[in-house]
Amino acid sequence: MKTSEKIRRLVAYIFTPLIFMIIGYTIAAIIFSPFFDIIHAAGDLVISRDGPDFSLDLYSIFDEDAADDGITEGIIHISEIGIPYYGNHYAEIRSRRIGLLAPVFFGDDYEILRAGVGHNFGSFLPGFGGTILMGGHNTTHFLPLKDIIIGDLVELQTNYGYFEYEVIDIEIFHTDSVLYAFDFAQTEQELLVMYTCYPFEVIGLTDYRMFVIAEKISGPEIDILAQE
Repeated sequence: MKTSEKIRRLVAYIFTPLIFMIIGYTIAAIIFSPFFDIIHAAGDLVISRDGPDFSLDLYSIFDEDAADDGITEGIIHISEIGIPYYGNHYAEIRSRRIGLLAPVFFGDDYEILRAGVGHNFGSFLPGFGGTILMGGHNTTHFLPLKDIIIGDLVELQTNYGYFEYEVIDIEIFHTDSVLYAFDFAQTEQELLVMYTCYPFEVIGLTDYRMFVIAEKISGPEIDILAQE
C-alpha cells in the first residue's frame, strides 16, 4: 500500500473522529456550563455545614485596627469612607449573647455566602439611614440566629464607624411572599434586616425564610450632601 494511501486512511479513521469529538465536547461544555453552575450552587447550599471556604478570591478592605477606632456617634462625610465594591469584605457582624461573629461581604452570591454573611448590594450601607439587608446560611454563619430574641443587640463594625442595632421583630415567611415582606423604600429609620433559611435543622434549600429586624440605636450618620 502506498504511503499516501496509508496517510489518508489514518486521517479518515483516527484524526477526523478525534477532531469531531473535541469539537463536540467543546460545544457541549459551552451549552451546559450554566446548568453545571446551577448544580454547583445548589450543592454548596446542601453541603454548607462543612464551613466557610476562605480560599475564595474575595478581597478584604476591612482593617481591624481602624475598625476598633471607628466613630460611634456624629456625622461622617461620604468622602471619608471607603465604599466597598462587590465581593469586598468590609465589615464584621456580631451579637455577643448568641455567639454570632462573622465577616460581612458586599454582595450575596453563593461564593460570598460560603465565605461569610452577604450584604445585598441593592440595600443601604450602615449609617446611610435606610434598610440594610443581609443574608447567611442557616447551617454556618447565621446558625446562631436560632437563639436570637427580641431585645438582643447586633453590632456592625466597619472601617469608618461602629453601629449598634436592637432586635425589634422576628418573622417567618414562605419563599412565595418574601419579596413583599418589607417595603425598603419607605422606612423612616435605619434598619438591619438579617435573613436565613428556616427551619435551622434542615440542610439545604427550604420553603421558609427567617427574618430578624433590628433598628439602629447608635452609630454615626453618613452625610452625602454637606460640603467638605
